Amino acid sequence: MSRRRGRRSKVQERLARCRIDKLLLLLDSKNPTAQISPKKCINFVKLIGKRYNQRLSSSQKIKFCRKCNSKYNSNNSRFRLSKNGWRVISCLDCGAIYRFKFNLNL
Repeated sequence: MSRRRGRRSKVQERLARCRIDKLLLLLDSKNPTAQISPKKCINFVKLIGKRYNQRLSSSQKIKFCRKCNSKYNSNNSRFRLSKNGWRVISCLDCGAIYRFKFNLNL
């Protein structure tokens, strides 16, 4: 039986967004007895985002490295703020560097 073509229903998109939010909450929790590793959790978030065409918000994107899928913490990343209004995040696991613009006007 072939797969149905066309746009996904709003219910499916809402369910995908809910699943992504739950996985990111699980990633943020400091529960050492979590049943899922952080890398696997990030892989699931990316997979759901691709499958249901759900984009991650900018606050969700800066929680993990896009290249090696490791969660940023103080041991494996460096956060710097430049004078020109850039937030520079360096992953110390893979060496990737990401720059994000942020607002200096308060």
